[in-house]
Amino acid sequence: MSAIQTTVVLAMTADGKISAVDPKAPRESDPDDQAHVEYQVSLADLILVGAGTIRAEGGTFAIRNPELLAAREVRGQPPQPITCVVSGSLDLSLDLPFLSQDIERWIFTTRAGLERSSDTTTLQKQAELIDLGDTDLDWDRAYTLMVERGIHKIVALGGGSLTAALLQAGRIDDWWLTIWPVIYGGKHAATPVEGEGFIPNVAPHLQLVETRQIGSELFLHYRTLK
Repeated sequence: MSAIQTTVVLAMTADGKISAVDPKAPRESDPDDQAHVEYQVSLADLILVGAGTIRAEGGTFAIRNPELLAAREVRGQPPQPITCVVSGSLDLSLDLPFLSQDIERWIFTTRAGLERSSDTTTLQKQAELIDLGDTDLDWDRAYTLMVERGIHKIVALGGGSLTAALLQAGRIDDWWLTIWPVIYGGKHAATPVEGEGFIPNVAPHLQLVETRQIGSELFLHYRTLK
């Protein structure tokens, strides 16, 4: 395992969708899944979120449970983990609620994104913009920087493009997948891992290490075999 442990925490439907065809369509939150995500996030020094996810949801996940906040204080962590949005294009609206939340904000981007965006100067006042390559993000550079800044535990909350990039870079140590008892369908609906995909003989393999069931929901914990 590297100096940083990276855990993917995602919920998906029984047919493998992380959102409906319309990612902004309203959906009732599930208290059991929310409590699970909140606990996992409470362990993190930093949350990684893809730009598409932050655009769809508006804000980042915030810890509210007093016991979890107290546990972070005991461990010497700030109340909320850093949230780092991954956006190579820097295509982020300035009115996103994320940019006004009471948290430390980073944005991983590219030199091309910094040069192309008309909002770079304003964004620099609201978040730390970190250049990780000319046109593509260099995850080795990203992890080196995070180690230097004392990051030990990352929770990645999707979406599928971010998860695919981390998987391709060999950076995912384990996974928590919640299976919702519902079917969304739709060939264009987002899935947990997008990108170019893998052929079977080189596809990453997982080991199931824990299962939980609450009602009709399943919580599956996998370790990535390396």
